[in-house]
Amino acid sequence: MKTVKFFLGALALAAVSMIAAPAVNAQENGNRDENGKVVRGPYLTNQLGDNWFVNLGGGINLGYDNSDWAVGGALNVNAGKWFTPSVGARVGYNGITGMDGLFGYIHADALWNISNAIGGYKETRLWDFVPYLHAGLLIDNPVAGMEWAAGAGLLNLVRITDRLDLTLDVRGTVYKRQGPAGFISTALGLSFNLGR
Repeated sequence: MKTVKFFLGALALAAVSMIAAPAVNAQENGNRDENGKVVRGPYLTNQLGDNWFVNLGGGINLGYDNSDWAVGGALNVNAGKWFTPSVGARVGYNGITGMDGLFGYIHADALWNISNAIGGYKETRLWDFVPYLHAGLLIDNPVAGMEWAAGAGLLNLVRITDRLDLTLDVRGTVYKRQGPAGFISTALGLSFNLGR
């Protein structure tokens, strides 16, 4: 029951952030046409080498497994690409300290920049909300082995320069061991924008 409450709380936090995103973006002028309406496309898409990014971050991890709770460190390393201003993908590795020591999570994420989808693309926007779904392989100590895991998260991008963003990445992940298990990682870091 505690697991259900734990993950419902995480989902509620993500939902509040997603609801708050349009309110924050409504305060910006956005990309508007001559009649004042927000322009949401069509978008100019670039070549394969454009719109790539690399994220590095660190933070804390709260895990639950077999009625036990543990707090540890989290290290995030990701690389990805934006296909349009609203749709992107990334792959990554999360090194996390959990119940049984250090384990890793190799994952793929489907990203949706809700700020650009609702408010229209704006190159100088200060704050972007990016909810995402993820799935991958959890690699634990030799006793537990490997298993599939999945979940959802919210990536916050705060613009510093054209090439650099401050990131706050909150990820909820569930998997099955002897019973329901999962973790929430919160990592603060930087995102480096590559290419055009």
